Amino acid sequence: MAVEKLTGPRLFQLIFLLVVLITAFTWRTITYKDPMDSVKNDQDATVCNITEKSCAFNIDNNQVIIDVKERPILQNTEVSILVSGLSEAWEMEATGVKMNMGTLKFMPSVKQNDKQMYSVFVPKCKHNDMAWNVEVSNSSQKINVIFNSTK
Repeated sequence: MAVEKLTGPRLFQLIFLLVVLITAFTWRTITYKDPMDSVKNDQDATVCNITEKSCAFNIDNNQVIIDVKERPILQNTEVSILVSGLSEAWEMEATGVKMNMGTLKFMPSVKQNDKQMYSVFVPKCKHNDMAWNVEVSNSSQKINVIFNSTK
């Protein structure tokens, strides 16, 4: 490989590129927001963790219970969440916490008595433990449900 002489324009190009890269990394560091912060700071949402046990709370003077059909919640399997106490079917979407695994859209399936079941396939990950934030919402309210899936 031939050695080139460092000319004025080439030096300017190197310094300019270095400034652009430092600016980009600094900007990204300053504007970074932890995905979990949005779950914790959302004032309109009720937050509960269904990894170990069900969650119960009141919405419009109705007791709402959210639970999973089977524990432990495993990766690479279908997860079913049972919701009781809601008069209508709500929308459910799961996103990875501190990882980008895409968005999982829960599909409402069987409604038995007062319980609505939502199901989704949880993908496999290289990590042993994955945290998911499920946003359960209708037009005016939302609930954030957190669960962990293991291998």
